[in-house]
Amino acid sequence: MTDLDQRIVRALRERAEGTVDTDRLTARAVARGRARRRRRRIGAGSALGMVALLGFAGAGALGPVPGPRWPGAEPPVAVAAPARVHGVPGAAAQPDLVGSDPHLLHFTVDPARARWLTWQSVAGAEGARLDLGGGRQVAFDIARTAAAVEDMRHEGMTYPAAPAGADAFDGQVRRVPSPGPGAQPGWFLRWQPVPGLYARIYTVADDGAVLRTARSALRLDAVHRCASPLRLGELPPDAWLAGCAVNAIGFPDSLDVLLRVNRPGERWMQVRLQHHREIAGSRDKGNRTIGDRAAYLYPKGDELELLGFPKAHLTARFGWPSRGFTEADAAVVLGGAQVAPDLTDPRTWD
Repeated sequence: MTDLDQRIVRALRERAEGTVDTDRLTARAVARGRARRRRRRIGAGSALGMVALLGFAGAGALGPVPGPRWPGAEPPVAVAAPARVHGVPGAAAQPDLVGSDPHLLHFTVDPARARWLTWQSVAGAEGARLDLGGGRQVAFDIARTAAAVEDMRHEGMTYPAAPAGADAFDGQVRRVPSPGPGAQPGWFLRWQPVPGLYARIYTVADDGAVLRTARSALRLDAVHRCASPLRLGELPPDAWLAGCAVNAIGFPDSLDVLLRVNRPGERWMQVRLQHHREIAGSRDKGNRTIGDRAAYLYPKGDELELLGFPKAHLTARFGWPSRGFTEADAAVVLGGAQVAPDLTDPRTWD
């Protein structure tokens, strides 16, 4: 049985209680198969881990350490990056803003030194996974407390069991043992860019030299919008946006945006925009309507999709393991959602 066959079988078992949407199932399985092969090529995995969602020169600089420029000239394809926001202070100027608004990221990346792969903003912390070229990837996190930054995780990265305390944020590169025989060790660089702010860079590599290169590519003097390709308008009563995560590792072939909407009492809903160039087409017949647009409620009754997005799915999942939201709530959220006109062109995301 092939890897693709196994994923289809697993999905069939998961949805055994209702009618299976075979077209979408196949499209998702193919997309995941391509994405998995791509992850294996880049070596560190592409899934974006979200702690709260799933469970330099100048005052804004993170460090003065010089690093090599991005290899080569202009990239051959469009490069994904969150849209810039002007008129909002960065983390260096106002550290208390970090992790206070899931719409925003209070740091930026020098595009000549590193490329965004993923980014996320959750309660109390923000982070990103970066490509520095030559197969070198790092995970960067920033928070207002040492505990919050240590709680951040990026799926596909192996972390040591015991996190460090506040005294480890001294700017030194530290090695942690490899997770298994023959595996590469892990490396941490922790420091305090300004008082009241804790930063951490992590990688798995033969040595930790890439961490200081990554530090030179990060700045705290600019702000970005997290969920640039997807924005939510109206929300149900007493609900709020609690987290945002974007996975652009496979961009422009694929893009994944995940938002978490909360209610008091640990009740939550996941809103997800999934784009992949190999999605064969869009469902043209729904069983619900949202305003004047067709929508589709899945057989289990726990996920609603707003139709009409080429090579993309926009869904709101309000069933297990979440609770406290209804189909009507999902319709409100999807009805007010705004999707960028071209998911493969970041210039249309702002």
